[in-house]
Amino acid sequence: MLKQEKIENIILNENAYFYLKEKVGFLSKNLIKNTLREASLDKKGNYLLKEIRKKFQITPNKNIYYSIAVFKYEKKPTFIDEPVSGWEETKLAYICLIDFEEQLVIAKRNISGIKNFLENFIPIDYSIMTSIFTLDDTTFEKISMNNMNISDKSIRQKSVESTDLKENLSTLGLQSYVLSNLRVQNGGSKVSLSLNTSRINKFGAKNSIEAFIEWSDKIVTRIKDYEPKSSFLSSFATPLNYEDEKEGLNPIAILITLSKLYEDFQHNRIERCFIMYNEKEREIDIIKALNNFERLLDIESITVDGATSHKIKNTAIKDLYISLNAKSITLRSPKLNKLCLQFADDLVIPILSYLNTRNSFIVTFDSPDIVYSNRKLFKDSRLLSNIEAFLKIFIPYQSLENVASEKGRFTTKSKEFERESIFAFVENTFLNNSEYFICDDLGKEWADHIALNPESISFYHSKFKSTQFSASAFQDIIGQAQKNLGNLSPSDNQWPMKQEFWCKNYKNDGVQTAIARVRKGASAEKAVDYFRTLKSYPNLKKKVFLVVNFLSKKELEIKLNQLRNGENFRERNEIIQILWFVSSLVSSCYEVGAEIYICCKP
Repeated sequence: MLKQEKIENIILNENAYFYLKEKVGFLSKNLIKNTLREASLDKKGNYLLKEIRKKFQITPNKNIYYSIAVFKYEKKPTFIDEPVSGWEETKLAYICLIDFEEQLVIAKRNISGIKNFLENFIPIDYSIMTSIFTLDDTTFEKISMNNMNISDKSIRQKSVESTDLKENLSTLGLQSYVLSNLRVQNGGSKVSLSLNTSRINKFGAKNSIEAFIEWSDKIVTRIKDYEPKSSFLSSFATPLNYEDEKEGLNPIAILITLSKLYEDFQHNRIERCFIMYNEKEREIDIIKALNNFERLLDIESITVDGATSHKIKNTAIKDLYISLNAKSITLRSPKLNKLCLQFADDLVIPILSYLNTRNSFIVTFDSPDIVYSNRKLFKDSRLLSNIEAFLKIFIPYQSLENVASEKGRFTTKSKEFERESIFAFVENTFLNNSEYFICDDLGKEWADHIALNPESISFYHSKFKSTQFSASAFQDIIGQAQKNLGNLSPSDNQWPMKQEFWCKNYKNDGVQTAIARVRKGASAEKAVDYFRTLKSYPNLKKKVFLVVNFLSKKELEIKLNQLRNGENFRERNEIIQILWFVSSLVSSCYEVGAEIYICCKP
């Protein structure tokens, strides 16, 4: 079969990655040759097909060039440790480059090794991707979104699906979410958009390479003709231009999000993880290795010889930094760059490239309402727009001025928590208003205390800290509250464990006390029965209380107004993080229909 016949025999899905060029003009022949060579370093034998810079006329006045390579390669099966002669798997790979003067379109399969080439191009902007397929009659069938909130226990990703989400998806709370994937329908045409990778996938049959080029040209035309417009998608977080804002950005914290990585493991897209050591591969447990990163990490800005670097403070990787590049923010670490992931399609990439490509991190700045996520800056305009409404969830208690510990000291004869502890404050303040009041602290706790009455179920989470405005303490207590929101409506299989636990007296630091866990009510068995009954009430209120001593409502109001006015003060970074944490919890409580209150000092 001749080369042209082979080209005409190829069929491709209308599924490709779209990029903008930093410099207008067609790619050079040498660049394409080097790229195809990079992409096919592991090929076995000669190319099955290779065409470089073949001219294609779209219209009499418009020409483009395309290049394509198809080759075989062999790989060691993942189910064996050492290579065995004759046990190699033979696979095919292809890469197709559609070269427009201002854009580049890439279709590929089983291709790795083109990272350096892609650094010359810019993924299509978030605003453009969310607009070019949005018309007045567009049907939004599926939306996947990422949470901008920096609490490590908040719901990181959420997907919703319907015949048309415009009709039944509430827009309340969407300002804290960033779109990651869309599936839309215009007429009879369905299109899936991956906003993180600027991939566009039109559902339908495969077509010839000529039809694929014509489809690519239509998409490129839409990109060039893009004009900003308001739509249903405008309800999500407001995107900002990173290049316009870059000079004024001062990063203070980062949350590395691993949900995409876990999802790829869950769906067997990642086959193994290994580290390159002395030119040898050593497999490691990546999940265990990354446990240290699943919380908000502070960023320390260091200036040496006039140059500022931004170090991520953590105990595991000492050379982990973020770089504020000209067009994006990326992670960098020579140590972490040696850690590689191998995918089911044989793609092998350093985990650092994985995190950067998928933008698996959220960065906050000393500008309190701005975050960086999904390769773009976003603004949550609600954060400082109505401080008075925000402060309504804070309830001041004078007696919290006098607490000296969270739980106090214990003896075997203790029947109550020490008077000057937060636990004693909670019981003295809220116990009498409940039919049942239970201390659920320690073990697989749902809350430190649980209150049950005919109108509501309330969870109380307590935290003591001697330092005022402690962001780390807030992160802990808000994480505890968020991860237990589902237990406001527990499943039936959880009751036996709780009943057994509540039957026992309280034990802490090895001291078995005489403090009954059922602080008010007949018995653990009756408490469980009452809880089960309440759960079935249609108008039952769910409430979450955080009880802290390291926050003053009046001082918080002063600090928030200073933030809103752009003033500098010592606790500025801590207040910004507390603001985001509380906003995250408010959003999470809204989604499960729970009320949130924070008990603090006056």
